[in-house]
Amino acid sequence: MSGLPHEARPDEDPVPGAAKAPSQRTLPEARAQSVVTEIRRDPRTGQPLARPVQPDPARADAALRAARSAWTMWRRVPQAQRSGTLRELAGAVESAAHELADLNSRETGRLFDDALAGVRSGAESLRRYAELSLLRSGPTLAGAFSGLDFTVYEPRGLVLGLTSWDDPVATACGIAGAGLAAGNVVLLKPSERCSALGRRLGRLFASAVPPGVLSTVTGDAELGAALAGDDRVNAIVHVGSAAVADSLVAASCRTGAHLVRGRGGSSSLIVDRGVDLGWAAACTAQAAFRHAGQLLSAPRRIFVLRDVEEVFLDELAEQARQWAASERVGPVVDEWARGEIHRAVLSALDDGAVLLVGGQFAEGPGSFYPPTVLARCAPSMSIMRDQVRGPVAAVMSVQTFDEAVAEAAEEPCGPSATVLTRDIGHAQLAAAEIPASNVAVNGLAVGVTGTDAPGLPQAGSTAGFGPRLLDELSRPKVIHLEPPVAARGRGGY
Repeated sequence: MSGLPHEARPDEDPVPGAAKAPSQRTLPEARAQSVVTEIRRDPRTGQPLARPVQPDPARADAALRAARSAWTMWRRVPQAQRSGTLRELAGAVESAAHELADLNSRETGRLFDDALAGVRSGAESLRRYAELSLLRSGPTLAGAFSGLDFTVYEPRGLVLGLTSWDDPVATACGIAGAGLAAGNVVLLKPSERCSALGRRLGRLFASAVPPGVLSTVTGDAELGAALAGDDRVNAIVHVGSAAVADSLVAASCRTGAHLVRGRGGSSSLIVDRGVDLGWAAACTAQAAFRHAGQLLSAPRRIFVLRDVEEVFLDELAEQARQWAASERVGPVVDEWARGEIHRAVLSALDDGAVLLVGGQFAEGPGSFYPPTVLARCAPSMSIMRDQVRGPVAAVMSVQTFDEAVAEAAEEPCGPSATVLTRDIGHAQLAAAEIPASNVAVNGLAVGVTGTDAPGLPQAGSTAGFGPRLLDELSRPKVIHLEPPVAARGRGGY
């Protein structure tokens, strides 16, 4: 069977010295029947891309076996050596940055400069974990006079990374960096919407690590579900939609795998009275329209004080027209996604929202959707409750700032909140009351590489790409150490 270098083959040793005897354990048979048959199209031109590689359950099973074999070696590698490997991985990603960005652009429609920034953010994340891992140490507790109590962190084992298509290189690098730095081995399953990018990134990763330590398998959602349900997986890190994350809860409960998931819900943005409304509109447009509004941190709910609503909406509508005219908004990822966005917009209009600009399919090839501004939105509308990932700014007016904070704090409170205000008291109130993972005041809550974002309690842990992800992918162990009896002296205890 032929295969890419980064995907273990069952007829070869995935790790030097590993046994060649085939395992009797395979992925669930029901999942093995799933295949990817749809031909992906370039979101910019509508032209067909290469047909996705059909998922191969035997290859995925071989990758799982290779990873389990590699872990016995990798967990014993000195931390300084693991950090050096992460720096090599960062260099490999940097060296292919333009190629990876071009693949990202062709498969998902992301503008090239944005895609390139995502690649470089991923390389920086690998370097950051290389440094963070060297500084990790557990607390030491005061015990008996002659004894010592201290904590060490042990790897969990095999980490499965399920990544989304909106920022695929940065998220894959974050999961790989934290996983390897903590002494785990990592198996990545990228979104089927960017499988060619996933395979290329996987080959780069494989060039810098021993076989089986960092592998990549491609396939559809069914293959991802099968991998998540395999009891050889010790931890799952998922970055993507809340619906998929919820479906992983049952799998992790059944197998005992530790689940780390992204925050669900709808992010928010508040425009207070007293701010420069042209500036506020520009900030809102940047947050809502960048990457065609598909980033998980993009605000789905925008609250503006009623006495400045009219001027703000005029400014925001003008921003939307400028973004459309200057081609700063790329296409959404595919036709299905464009259809979902348009259905949500039409539903809001049926429920009483007012369309100020956009709201119709763009002419020409590709899956473009214009920057859209909706006024008179209400909390009950799906456009403000669901993860509608598109360039739509849904605006609701409120009477007071307290009301805006209360609305932003209501479920579905998303992963981030942005507050534009000149009132320090309002800023402090919003930071204290909105239970988002990331609250930005007079700046954009776009997620910051190297920060943690635990968020609200939910099934499965939540973490950003900072030091806390290292902890999530480790098991703490407390060790009590005392000298032998003869060495304790007369005082005993």
